[in-house]
Amino acid sequence: MHVVREVGSMTSPESPMESPAESPVGRRAALGREVRLVDVAADAGVAPSTVSRAFRNPDRVNPATLAVIRESAERLGYVHRPYRRRIGKTAGVISLVVKDTAASSSLLRGAQDEAYASGLAISVIESNRTGQWETSFTEEISETSKGVLIASDRVDSPRLAKLARRVPLVALNRPVHGVSSVVPYAFSGVHQALALLMSNRHAEVVYVSGPDSWADRSRWYAVESVAKSRGMAVRRVGPFESSAEGGGQAARMLQGPSCPSAVIAYNDVIAAGMIAQFARDGVNVPGDVSLITFDDSPLASMMMPLLTSIVIPRERIGAIGVRTLLRMNSMGLYSLSSFGVDDLAALHLDASTVRSFEDPDMLALPTSLIIRESVGPARR
Repeated sequence: MHVVREVGSMTSPESPMESPAESPVGRRAALGREVRLVDVAADAGVAPSTVSRAFRNPDRVNPATLAVIRESAERLGYVHRPYRRRIGKTAGVISLVVKDTAASSSLLRGAQDEAYASGLAISVIESNRTGQWETSFTEEISETSKGVLIASDRVDSPRLAKLARRVPLVALNRPVHGVSSVVPYAFSGVHQALALLMSNRHAEVVYVSGPDSWADRSRWYAVESVAKSRGMAVRRVGPFESSAEGGGQAARMLQGPSCPSAVIAYNDVIAAGMIAQFARDGVNVPGDVSLITFDDSPLASMMMPLLTSIVIPRERIGAIGVRTLLRMNSMGLYSLSSFGVDDLAALHLDASTVRSFEDPDMLALPTSLIIRESVGPARR
């Protein structure tokens, strides 16, 4: 007697057989194309740039998120080809204009990850020349780019507004009237910084200002507003050059009978100069003066003591800038003010992102505080 068994009856519940439609090959056939990075992102519920980072720099991705991405990629049958030639498949080029590539490395990294995930290339233009040269060059590259990101303050606002009517353009780290912009929101980090100072019994804070710029003005406005709302005395000194020498000059100015117990510096470079000068003069940080700084550049974690710093989310600013340009291109939009609910959802913004009612063309991304060693109890 021959016994015929159905194949299905031999499959145990613990190891179900995958149907052809559910296999990676079946999924590719259902899509009518190869599974792409954006498909993995949609399945994992994360931004495409996060998937790109998971394959290119997995150490920079949260382990739990990395596990979800890898599971989605394996289940969908996604094959990562980091060195595949993209000639004929590249969607285009986004131009990024910066003053200094070294100072803009975090912003560039965020923009590159996001662009790569969408099949785009980033063309970086570094300019240390005059504003007139940079303006002329920006107008030229706009003719051959999918869009332009401006992370430089040398191009004057009226020219940028005029250019933004011809090509998708986003200003980074700087609001420009009539131009879409993505900027840091200083208030969130400053609230955390002053809460830390008050918990250490500091009743006064001095802001050491840097070169005149929107960044300096917005940081001082946040420090002054939050300090007054918390009942802290607040004043500003400066401006000082953004250099170790400028920081040293600020430290010498602050010393004396009226030396404050707490200082917030414009950036890490000025703060480093202050620490060096204080050390030469026998002033201890944080024993005599608590010091907080803006930026959280690599310098902040190299100083002694390590600097407590308000983080400017430059990498995320670069990524959101690219997403904004892509949405402008796909929907024929030329400003954030014309973005609807679906358009904003496509940017993958978190709940803490601020969209200004006064300037609907501006998105402000929250800052945060990294606590290290440069803040201590107020001296008695």
